[in-house]
Amino acid sequence: MKTAMWMRMGVAGTLVGALAFGGCSSMNSRMKEQTWTMNTTDRIPSAKGEVKVAPEKNGNTRLKVEVEHLAQPSTVFEDARTYVVWVKPHTGDAQNVGVLKVGNDLKGELETRTGFKDFTVLVTAEASANVTTPSPHSIMNTQVVMPS
Repeated sequence: MKTAMWMRMGVAGTLVGALAFGGCSSMNSRMKEQTWTMNTTDRIPSAKGEVKVAPEKNGNTRLKVEVEHLAQPSTVFEDARTYVVWVKPHTGDAQNVGVLKVGNDLKGELETRTGFKDFTVLVTAEASANVTTPSPHSIMNTQVVMPS
């Protein structure tokens, strides 16, 4: 009698454990960071870039742009002084989300947040950090689509 009771409790415990673990597993997969590779232009063929995105509890999307082998902007376009990162939703205008500072090691990064789930990330060479629309000097981009 005791063996049968322990077996039922063991099965029930296993089932509860599996459901709890499964619930945590699916929750973690929705909260997991994703990496998107950026496309580059012929102007800087050696450049590499990634955008890492992750949903936040408050509904925003955290994004981090990381680049390497990126030449200083003035060596790529004569009038350029800085790189600007833009987030462009599928419907709407691109938004300047900050300057991508590139060090002497030709690496740079920018971390920010956005309320968008599906958007394009652009990096452009600009004369100023305070621009309100992207120049035609796009050097990197990628499309981000967050899972529902």
